[in-house]
Amino acid sequence: MGISATIPFSAQEANRPSVDAIEEIRLRTWARKNYIKESQRDDLWHPVILDEMLRIDQE
Repeated sequence: MGISATIPFSAQEANRPSVDAIEEIRLRTWARKNYIKESQRDDLWHPVILDEMLRIDQE
């Protein structure tokens, strides 16, 4: 199963304390490959994706 162009962050996922290491790497990789400027980001994306994009902003 591949990662889609948009990865929504659902309320169900909000109840999860964290993602495993493999999933975090996948989400961060997706964020780097699909980076967009902050004004165009969807607040519903997974927090790991948003965090990685913020890191890119600071590089």
